[in-house]
Amino acid sequence: MDYQGNNVTDFLNANGHVVLERVDNNYNLRSFTQKEIEDITNGYYTVLGEGGFGKVYKGKLDDLRPVAVKRYKNGTKKEEFAKEVIVHSQINHKNVVRLLGCCTEENALMIIMEFVCNGNLYNILHCSDANGPVPFPLDKRLDIAIESAEVLSCMHSMYSPVLHGDIKPANILLDENLRPKISDFGISRLLAAEENQYTRSVIGCIGYVDPLFCQSGILTPKSDVYSFGVVLLEIITRKKAVDGNIILAQSFTETLRKGKM
Repeated sequence: MDYQGNNVTDFLNANGHVVLERVDNNYNLRSFTQKEIEDITNGYYTVLGEGGFGKVYKGKLDDLRPVAVKRYKNGTKKEEFAKEVIVHSQINHKNVVRLLGCCTEENALMIIMEFVCNGNLYNILHCSDANGPVPFPLDKRLDIAIESAEVLSCMHSMYSPVLHGDIKPANILLDENLRPKISDFGISRLLAAEENQYTRSVIGCIGYVDPLFCQSGILTPKSDVYSFGVVLLEIITRKKAVDGNIILAQSFTETLRKGKM
């Protein structure tokens, strides 16, 4: 029977059976109605971002706390939505965007998260003005890299390890102190300890995807580590992972091979 209500736990139990066997069922998430979210976002007035999933809007709770609302396109599979909520809800870490609740009404699938005020790492790394790149001290960039590495290590070390699958600067948000917050668990995976996972469809973003994964289709935590390595190059050099025909990781390895570093 298709689920028609808006209770978070019931919805996840009905649609998240693919991953529920491996996790603790202690979501503690608030259930929002579509009407509540329309009020919270002032009629979806302020767009923060957009992707293949749909759009992200800025909102404000009754206690005036700012939030981000990720609204999925009609036709999104309930199982995929439930999987993202379940995976995200398992991670309680200061450097992961906090998941507050979701709306599970028919054709109104949405998740509500803390609002992170300084945008994403990609925009700050690559923003420029008439004088060139906007100043962004190396020591601050390295602090962001260290904290991002620490949270990935934590995710990979959980009882049911979380494989993010799409580590890139656009998915690393920055708060008021420029501390990183990992976001977007739309293609993440929960793994049993020491488990690899095979998939027929290559996921992730060009320039960041592990070449071994592309060849084998086998996802492991090392896939995230490769992507983070590209992010680290981007943080240090302030060059884009892909810029026209130039792929940063390839340029780096070729330079190393020629002994120019």
